[in-house]
Order: sequence, then structure tokens, then C-alpha cells
Amino acid sequence: MNSDRHRDDKNLLTGERCERLRGAFEQALDLPASERGAWVAAHIPDDDDRAALTLLLAAESGTGPLDGSATSRVLELGPEPECPADGLIGQRIGAYRLVRLLGQGGMASVFLGEREGADFQQQVAVKLLRRGLYSALEQRLFRREQQALAALTHPNIAHLIDGGVSEAGIPFVILEFVDGKPITQFAIDGRLGLADRLRLFVSVCNAVAAAHRQLIVHRDLKPSNILVAANGQVKLLDFGIAKLLDDEDDGATRTGLSAFTRDYAAPEQYSGGTITTATDVYALGVLLHELLLGHRPLENAATVRRPSSRIDSLADDGHVLPTTPAALRTALKGDLDNIVLKALATEPEQRYAGAQELADDVERHLTARPVLEHPPSRWYRTRKFVQRHRGGVVVSVALVLALIASSGITAWQASVARREAQRANLVRDFVVGLFESAQARLPRDQRPTPEILVEQARSRLESMPGIDDATLADMLGTLGGVWLTLSKFGEADASFSRALALVETRGDPAASARLRVLRADGWRRAGRDSEAAADLDRLLPVLRADPSPLLLRALGVMALARHALGEHETALAVQREAVSLAERMYGPDSIEALATALEQGNLLATMERFPESTAMIEPLLARWRAAHAPEDDRYVQGLENLAIAGYSLGEDQHAEARFNELLELKKRIYPAPHDAIASTMRDLARVLMRMERHEEAQALFEEALAIQQQVLGADHSERVSTLDSLGVSMVMQRRFSEGDARYLEALAICERLHLRDERCSRTRNNLGQSYYRQNRLDDAEREMRVALAERRQLFGNDHPNVAISLSTLANVTAKKGEHDEAVRLFEEALALFQRIGHGESIEAALIYNGYAQALNLSGQREDALAQIDRALSLWRRLVPDGHRRELMMLVLKALIQRDSGRVDDARQTVDAALALDVPAEQISPVDQRLLRELGSPAKPPTRH
Repeated sequence: MNSDRHRDDKNLLTGERCERLRGAFEQALDLPASERGAWVAAHIPDDDDRAALTLLLAAESGTGPLDGSATSRVLELGPEPECPADGLIGQRIGAYRLVRLLGQGGMASVFLGEREGADFQQQVAVKLLRRGLYSALEQRLFRREQQALAALTHPNIAHLIDGGVSEAGIPFVILEFVDGKPITQFAIDGRLGLADRLRLFVSVCNAVAAAHRQLIVHRDLKPSNILVAANGQVKLLDFGIAKLLDDEDDGATRTGLSAFTRDYAAPEQYSGGTITTATDVYALGVLLHELLLGHRPLENAATVRRPSSRIDSLADDGHVLPTTPAALRTALKGDLDNIVLKALATEPEQRYAGAQELADDVERHLTARPVLEHPPSRWYRTRKFVQRHRGGVVVSVALVLALIASSGITAWQASVARREAQRANLVRDFVVGLFESAQARLPRDQRPTPEILVEQARSRLESMPGIDDATLADMLGTLGGVWLTLSKFGEADASFSRALALVETRGDPAASARLRVLRADGWRRAGRDSEAAADLDRLLPVLRADPSPLLLRALGVMALARHALGEHETALAVQREAVSLAERMYGPDSIEALATALEQGNLLATMERFPESTAMIEPLLARWRAAHAPEDDRYVQGLENLAIAGYSLGEDQHAEARFNELLELKKRIYPAPHDAIASTMRDLARVLMRMERHEEAQALFEEALAIQQQVLGADHSERVSTLDSLGVSMVMQRRFSEGDARYLEALAICERLHLRDERCSRTRNNLGQSYYRQNRLDDAEREMRVALAERRQLFGNDHPNVAISLSTLANVTAKKGEHDEAVRLFEEALALFQRIGHGESIEAALIYNGYAQALNLSGQREDALAQIDRALSLWRRLVPDGHRRELMMLVLKALIQRDSGRVDDARQTVDAALALDVPAEQISPVDQRLLRELGSPAKPPTRH
């Protein structure tokens, strides 16, 4: 064993040995190649040095082991030795415990990881550099993967969560865990048709194109790196061998040491040629071939055969093919054959330049537009025009034929008129019959509600004779829209889906697109954001080709869905696109443009970027009023977010008035029960809670929860917010067990819905604060640290909620006796608030209070007094009726004064606290004791 260790040490190029060998290498290079061996034998006495120098000289002369092809070197290496990855199961990497092995490749092993914690579970993919592969090049490639992933933000690319080096020295990255199937298997198991497979493929291309725009080439695209979740969302994985195009010092390229998967590798990867975006295009071509035919292109073929020519040699076992062989052959001939052949061209310059160009051509095929990879011809373009405008062309041909056969004109016009009249009569009879039961002579309490009327409409449609599919689809779509306004999302989905089936059978792409947007809006409002975003991802490229009001609505729905999924910057980018589109379509001063811009301000408010939202919303509302536009729901939403922003800045009395006004307005606009009414009740209750009007607040919270459960169901993200606020109110009243139960109920919803957003992080942090007030300090610190990590992941480091998490965690560390750490955390929180302009907020006042307490505990009395005075000044200015909190601050000030030896000052401060006349039941036992200890004997320490 000792001799082996000595040999391993000799093989390491230490600094001194490296310099010695470099000098000898340079001297030997000056000699003719035939004389170098003799010179080395004569001048290098050490056997290991002589062997190393001989290898270096051989490499320089072109005879070293790296001068063969990549394939030959792989074959020479032989089978890969087994990696004892299973031995790592159960170990901890960073904050995550390794649960099981998901897979391993040449450079890394991937494990399922779980974040440790009693009340929190998060599954991730943990990627570890394999043991024994610690060369500088491999570590550099691994670090490059982290760099590449950090630069990529796209809904179809698995995002990077964390990275670093484990205690054992193993580099790792923490990635989003994708529970899905390889794209080819998903297509087979789901029995996807040709169009659905092509749409999936376009999603993949769009993700790769996003990487290309960041100058990153994947280089190992294959089905196992492209997973599809159960909801149909594509996720692109594993940028472990990605090549940064702008990195000229690329050791992997210069040595020819490249990694790839043989069946999907481009010719230039085998030959050691230049890697470009066209390399990924080749792999995408192989993938497209496999999605269409169930098999990859033939190996060892001189040229790739047209996919349509291979149909007869394939057997469709288990729905591998998207349709019958005969139908597939017809579908592949022409466009798809040409697209696949161009993507699989041997020479990179003959392929598509990048994934976006490939995606665009597939989209053109899906929308019956001429693809670029087709020989230009008038007949081809005419055929595509007919496919796109089949209805219009048919009418035009009919008109021409009618003109030629003039005797048939009158008959044709009469036929059309009869059909339209019949359709109008059907709709008239339907509406009249529907509202017969709502006659004004009926007593008010016997008149049918809107829900009853719409349900009657649905029932009558089922049995209405003589109605054609087009009319039925129109009326079902209209009923779906009504269900949506009534917050009946299940009924709306059923109506839209049935109408969609009718129009797709009839081949009406315009009607289909409209219904899909409406259905996506319903999904989003019902909390099914992933489904809404996935379907709109497929639809938006089609809508963007012909901008319309429908595109504007689709962009608005997509922005809200992306925001709900935590993709905030993507959401803002989509909403900005909508603003620009509205200004182009309607003009910058139009109501439509104002409304779309107002939606962007509302989105900023929802993201809690209140200064930006206020600056945007206020002038827009002024322009709205100046234009005498109706105070519809768009205007109401702007007012609501302005009220929320004011509440966040401590303007409670104004906020109460605004929310009361909004509540009355919403009750007039929306039929009860409605989720919009519930949300305003919750907001008003929060204002009352902060003004310590708890009974009024609790009644509103409970009423809002009942409405939400009735309208949205028990498991909905809106109920998380309401339960959290009710928990805060109860904890403020020291009803800890009731408050904790509300928090835990909200967190259970988060887990069941797999929510990862601020609502859940805020609830977790509030639960930690409740534990803190109950002196359960370890439980409190656990919850708060998880919440802090979640908020940093959601918002970055410069956000008010991060500062709040820092301050609450500081309170816990102070109470645990870690005073210096508490001071540091408070100072970090206050510095953050100053950076982002929140230094004069209510939250800042509370943090100054905690900071003063930490300074006092660490013995810094004068600084502590200065900070508690600052906290009191801010609080009195921002919350003049917040006497309970003011009393707590005064008690702390008196305590600091007593600890400083200023006993008389402390008694005066206690007198000021007692003068606030706060009921004894609202004063904590600790503060009551301190009031007795610090107060003047002449005055009672508590009041009733």
C-alpha cells in the first residue's frame, strides 16, 4: 500500500516538478526529433520524470493518445468501471438528503434529493461529480454547467436552484426535479397524434433556441434529457456538456475531448469538428425522426432516407406511430420530409442555422403556411393558401361558379338567407324561452338566479331540436363565458371543452383558438396555471402570426399564469408585449391601451413592487377618468391595487375607506358569492386587524373563507392567503393554538398543490413567529430559515420580504442568547430596506424595535435607546391608533433606561405607556410583569 501511495504522489505534477519538466521539455524541443530520446535518457535521471517527458514529446510530435478520433479513444478505454453511487444514498449534500439514484453518466451521477425538515418537503435533482474524476478539465466542465444553467430562464428548461461543493469535496448542482417521461415515451403512452407530437417538438425547439440566444449549445439532446410532465409541459435537462460559444479558451474543444450520445450526435462531433448551434439542430432532427416514425434514422447509411419512404419497413406496435401507416405516409410527404432532411444534413452549413429556424418551419407546417425548406413554386404556395383559408376559398369558388351559372345565383342566395334566418330564429326562440321563467311579475325571491338561468340554458341546449354544430358551439362558448364570470370554473371548462370538440371536428381554427384562450383563462382562475401556460405556449406562435384582440387576451392570461408559477420576469415580459400590441392596434391613448398598461401596473402590485406599481397606476387612473371611461372591473382592479399599495405603506385609514368603497362596488358588479368579493373582504379585514379591531376582522375573514370554499373549492391558493391572515389575527390576540391550526391548514394546501410562492413562504414565516412568541425557539428558527431561503430563491436578496425574514430570524437568535448574530441580522435587514426605499415604512419601525432590543442585550445601551426612539417616532406617525404595539415599544424603552441606570426616566416611560389605556387582556404576561417592576408605586401597573 505504501508503494502504491508513493507512486500516486509521484504522478502528481507539483509546482516544482512542473517547472522542472517544462524546462526540460523546452530544451528537448530545440533538438531534432530523432535525437530527443537520447537526450532525455542522458539528462533526466528520474524514471517517472523521464516517462512523463517522453509522453509530452510524443504528444507534441502527433503520436500521443489524444491524436486519434474520439470514437477510437472511447473504444480503447474499454467498459466504464462501476461507480459506487449507491453508497451515497442517505448522505446529505448541502441542505438536501440523497434519497435514490436517478441515473449516471460519464461525468456525473444524479440523485433524487429531499430538503430535510419536519414540516417541509422539497424534491430536487442533485447532480454530483463522480468520484475519481477530479481532473481540472472535468471540474471545469462541471463548473461550466452551473454557469450555463444560471444563465438560462425558460419555462421549458429545468432551472438551477443551488450549487457548491460538499463537505467531502464533491462539486454539486441542485436542479429542479422533473417528474416526467422521456418525450418519445410520453408520445407513445399518450397515443399522441401527429399534430400533438409536432407541438411538443416545437416546445423543445423553443427551449433550445432560448439556450442558443444565451450562446449555449446543449450538445447532448436525446429523449432521456427531454422529459414531459403529466400536464404536457416539456422540460429540457442536462447542460453538463454545454459549450459556451463565446468562450474561446475551451479546453474541451482544443483537445478534442468531447462527450456525446452516439445515436444523436452530429457528424462534426465524431470528427472533432467545430461545435455550433447546427450541432443541436442535427440532434433535434434525429428526435423529430423518432417522434414521427418511432425509430431513429438508419445507421451507417450514406444518406438519410426520406421518412415517408421508410413507412413500409416499420411495424406499429403499441401506438409507436402517430397514425396509421398510410395516413402517416401522406402526411410526411412534402413539408415534413423536407424539414427532417434539412435538419439531418451532413454538413452543418446545410442545416437550419439554429433551433428557432427549425421551430418556425414546423410551426409553418402546422398552420398550413409555406415552409422555407421547400422548392418555391406557385402551385405549392397556392395549395398552402387553400389549406389556410379553406372556408374562404370554397366560398370564392362557389361565387365564381355561381356567376358562370347565372341561373343558380338566386337559388344560392336564397339558400344562404334561409340558413341564416333559421339560425337567427333558433337563437331567438332559445333566449325567449330561457327568460320566460324570469318574468317581472314573479316575486323577487322566486325569480331565478343567474346560475339557475345558465343551468337551464345548458339543459335546453341538450334537447333543442334542429340546432347545427356551428350554432351549438357558439352558444356553448357563450355559456362558458357566463360561467366564468360567475366563478363556476368546472362548468365553464365543460362548456368550453365541448364547444372546442365541435369546432375542431368541423375544422374551424379561428373558433378553436378563441375557445382555447377562454378555456386557459378559466384554468388560470381555477388555479390550474401550469395547464393554462402549457396550452398557451402551443397557441401563441399561431396567434402572433396574425395579431388580433384574441392575442391580446391570450398574452394577459399567460402573464398571470407565469406570475402564479413564480416566473415573475417572464410574466412582466409577456405583459409588456401586450402593452406594445394594444398601443399598435388601438393607439396609445385608447381605452384598450390604458387598460392593458393598467394590467402591467396591477401585475407589479401583485409582485409587491409597490413604488413601481403606484407610479404606474396613479397616472393611468387619472387618464381613465379624464377619458370618461366606464368604471369596469379593469378600473376596479387598478383602484384595488392602489389601495393595497397604500396599506403596505401604512395608510390604514385611507386604505379602510378605499376597501369599503371597493367592496360595495364589487357587490354591485359581481353576483354573490364571488371570489372577487371574498378577496376584498380579506383585504379590508387585514386593515381592521392592523388597527386592532379584531372582532370585525375575524368576521370578514370567516365570511371570505366560506365564499372561497364555495366558489373555488377547499384546495386553492387564495384560501392560503386568507387562512394566513386569519392566523395572524388570532396570534395577535394570543390565541396561539387556533392561529397555528390556520397556518398549518394553509401550508397543507401549499403541499397538496405543490405551490412555491410568497403566500406559502409568508405563512411559514408567520408560523415561525407564532412559535417564537410561545418560546418554541428551535421550531421557530427552523421555519424561519426555510422561509428565508424560499424568499431569496423567489425574489433575490433585495426585496422587502427578505428583510422581514431576516428580522424575524434575528428576534429568535436574540432570544436564544446569540446577541451578536441578532445585531448582524437586524443591520442586514435595515440596510436592505434603505437600499430599496423602505426605510420609513411600518415594517422598518418594527425592525428598529427589534434592533434596539438586540443592541440592549449586547450591552450597547445608548445605541439601543436611539433605535427605540426611532421606532416609536415612525410607528406613531404611520400607525397613530396602534396603541398596543406602541405600549410594547415603550416597555422596551423603559427596560433599556433601567438597564442604563436611568430609573426615573424608566418610570416616566411606563407612565406614558399606561396612559395609552390598553386593556390588560391585550398586554402580554411579560409586559405586564415589566410594567409592575418598572412602574411608579403611585400608579397601578395595569388597566382593565
